[in-house]
Amino acid sequence: MSFHFNQAESPAQGVRRVFRERVDAALGQLRDCGRPAVIHGVRKEIKKLRAMFRLVRGKIDLGDYRKGTKALRHAADRLAPSRDARVILKTFDELAGGHGSRRFPNLHQALKKHCHREARRFRNHDFAGVTKRMLKQTGRRAAVLELKASGWAAIEPGLKQSYRRGKEACRRVHAESSPEHFHDWRKHVKDLWHFSCLLSPGRPAVTRARVDELALLGKLLGEDHDLFLLERFVAETCANHAGEMKALNRLIAARQRRLRAAALKLGSRLYAEPPAVVCRGMEKAWKKWQGKSRHK
Repeated sequence: MSFHFNQAESPAQGVRRVFRERVDAALGQLRDCGRPAVIHGVRKEIKKLRAMFRLVRGKIDLGDYRKGTKALRHAADRLAPSRDARVILKTFDELAGGHGSRRFPNLHQALKKHCHREARRFRNHDFAGVTKRMLKQTGRRAAVLELKASGWAAIEPGLKQSYRRGKEACRRVHAESSPEHFHDWRKHVKDLWHFSCLLSPGRPAVTRARVDELALLGKLLGEDHDLFLLERFVAETCANHAGEMKALNRLIAARQRRLRAAALKLGSRLYAEPPAVVCRGMEKAWKKWQGKSRHK
């Protein structure tokens, strides 16, 4: 099930269909929630669903928006601790060149224990069951979701707002490169990437390349945030292993400098144009693509 609109459907039809498909995909993965990769996959589907709500926020009932996003946020919060524990262990291993247990034995042991603890907590509290219920609620709401506009007008405001907020976040990161600012920027980048994926079949090849660049930017910012989570965990739980922590923090800082430099260079180019210019280009390509459908 590809994450994009179909040529012959209206935005309203596309939104309801994509909602249904992403909910079904997440529920299908939860049937095998014992595997770590599944939790990560379900979180990715939830992020797509939340992005969909933000895309049409101004064109649906406010109550539907609030209830839908609240349920998805509740589901994501139940999955986050287990996912984060495994991600920071993986990040640690990669940073240590696969020799974490030898170079940082105490930190490695603490990270493994944390990972096992969160996995047990996930199982014992039936977070998979909670997530399933929240997703089913979202599916029922999405099935009857009504948009207050048609055509491009149904998605243009959300798209423009997403780009504008990403541009502002990029500016804030240039002014102050704090972990919080980078993480906030990443959320807007991911939204714009999701929106671009939805529209990508109707866009020229040169413009589709933007989807790949947004994916790369999101990956750079995601890795930066994983390093921040690792650094924070070690600082909060491993202060009695100061030597190992200091050495690891040097590796984290060096890696973050490279990631952030690459992200700032790429992001400055992707967010160089005014929101109106970007949206006009996407609208033109969208309408041309829709016109081809009517003439088939």
